[in-house]
Amino acid sequence: MVEDVSRWVVLTVVWLVVLVRTPAMVRDAQQRPLWVVLVVVALGAIPIQPWFAGWIDQLTGDPKFHNLFRGLFAVLDAAVTWRFVVHIAGRTDTWWHSAGGRWLRAATAWAVAVAITVCYYITPAAQRFKPSPDGPFAVYNVLIFLYLGISLGAAAWQMWRHLPGIRGRTLRAGLGLVAIGNAMEVPFAVIRVGERLTWFGSPVLTDVAFYASTARFVMVPLGCVVAAFEPMRTALVHYYRRVRLYSLWRSLRDATGDITLARPVSRWRDVFTVDDAWERLHRRIIEIRDSAFHLHDSWCHPELVDEASGAVPAAADSDRIGVTARWLEVARRESLAGVPKRYASSDKAFLPALAAEESTVYQETRYLLMLSRELRSPAVQAFGDRFAGVH
Repeated sequence: MVEDVSRWVVLTVVWLVVLVRTPAMVRDAQQRPLWVVLVVVALGAIPIQPWFAGWIDQLTGDPKFHNLFRGLFAVLDAAVTWRFVVHIAGRTDTWWHSAGGRWLRAATAWAVAVAITVCYYITPAAQRFKPSPDGPFAVYNVLIFLYLGISLGAAAWQMWRHLPGIRGRTLRAGLGLVAIGNAMEVPFAVIRVGERLTWFGSPVLTDVAFYASTARFVMVPLGCVVAAFEPMRTALVHYYRRVRLYSLWRSLRDATGDITLARPVSRWRDVFTVDDAWERLHRRIIEIRDSAFHLHDSWCHPELVDEASGAVPAAADSDRIGVTARWLEVARRESLAGVPKRYASSDKAFLPALAAEESTVYQETRYLLMLSRELRSPAVQAFGDRFAGVH
């Protein structure tokens, strides 16, 4: 019962992803191998249905043909999964990723499919899908489970080696599920081929094979779902960060119109601009820094920095951002008020700092949001009022 519920939950999720993401994934060549895997997983619900088994057996006149069809579908599932993993994890300078590697994987899958079909039909009907240590159906079992174990085991190994190089935690978790799920196919294949060849049989091992198969069925589709939605999730995160930076960006761009190539858009228009999320966020961060640097070069001066430093305890370390916010607010006000540019050489230590030695968009956004909050704080506003009144 639990298996049936989990199976239908996973398949429902996969079908929703296929329906929602198909247009974008088909247009993007990099996502097509993932799309093929999701479509195969989604269609995998059909061969296991009793009505389908009855229909295809009646259509072919063979009461066991549905078992052959499931075996062929399992080969297809393994083949497209391995292709997806090589596409994601295989380095372009390796043989696996070359035309020869692609040809060999496709040829092997076709050869196994043809071979098990031949073995099926040359086996007497009464002996099909019964444990047998010899004969054509023993070859059938060895071929199909050997292919499943090797192909998905190799896919798991390649993906596992690739995981440390993935920077996004969400994507790493999703592909980790794919790696673990494919690895579960190895014990499943070993146990099943042993049972089919009557080498050994054990209720415990049968349960292990069942749980390994269930784990792969759950992990691989869910991992692929995470990978399919990762571009959308990332775009939404970038869009959200760009919108949050609007207030800081607009206030600084309004104060530096002489370096602004285009008039800043309204907040309403900014909210409804959703394309090129990463590019627009990156551009916004650059424009914020350009404006801050321009204000520093044009209106900041040593006396202002000294006043700002004196107004913030432990300014050199714990509250450096407070000093930056204070001189930046005064320079912004002077620019808007039309105060002549000073062009005074000032300490560049209090320019908006890079958030890390190897800065990322996330770290940059986090730092700039902290700066934005500091600029709006009563202490900084009071400093701006006081310094503007005196100077």
